[in-house]
Amino acid sequence: MEYNVKDIFNSPFAVFYEKVINKISSPIQVDRWRKRLIKDVLKEVYSLDVVVDYCSGACNIGKLLLSLTDSQPLIVNCDISKPLLNLGRRELRQKSAFVCADNRFFPIKDSSVDAVFSSFCVRNSPEPLRTVKEVYRVLKPGGAWGILDFFKIQKRTFVTAFNNFVFRSFMKLNSIFIPSHREAIDYLFYSIENFFTVDEFSKVLEENGFDVKLVRTYMGGVANTLVAIKREV
Repeated sequence: MEYNVKDIFNSPFAVFYEKVINKISSPIQVDRWRKRLIKDVLKEVYSLDVVVDYCSGACNIGKLLLSLTDSQPLIVNCDISKPLLNLGRRELRQKSAFVCADNRFFPIKDSSVDAVFSSFCVRNSPEPLRTVKEVYRVLKPGGAWGILDFFKIQKRTFVTAFNNFVFRSFMKLNSIFIPSHREAIDYLFYSIENFFTVDEFSKVLEENGFDVKLVRTYMGGVANTLVAIKREV
């Protein structure tokens, strides 16, 4: 089955996910992953003047970043979803820009960004390799890319199976209670099963001009964060 990602992320489901599902899950675990990722990226960058958050959604990374650093970078929030960017505008005003853009085509100058964050982003790209190349293009040499995503499970263990079961059950309950969201939730599972494993994605990054400095694994491998550095020319 083919899915129209742009339609899914501009549908009522996107706002429902942010206002309901994300509000439930983020305080429990996702915000913990994001905070750890931000701290890992901050250790790798010498200056932080311009930050881009690709697939920014409602600007969750931006809000956490400003709470974890004394610097006041310009945060450029890019997302294909106008409804989610509108949510972000209400909560993140300080030195921020908001751009509605496909994650394969960033309206940003070459080598102009100190750090890039992408949460649950590359997996949703119709052309993941093109998205990787775009991040490489906009980052300064030595710039850091902080990635959080769900990856295809590469090694199944009891912990992985348990976490995967809980995650799937929670999402399936939403599709039962709100049938109109079933297609979007089915797409979520489809996107994970057809994405890279974290080892495969690390190799893709290495082949496209990045050095992978750190990989952290959560939920037994269901979720992972990576920090990749654009190689100096």
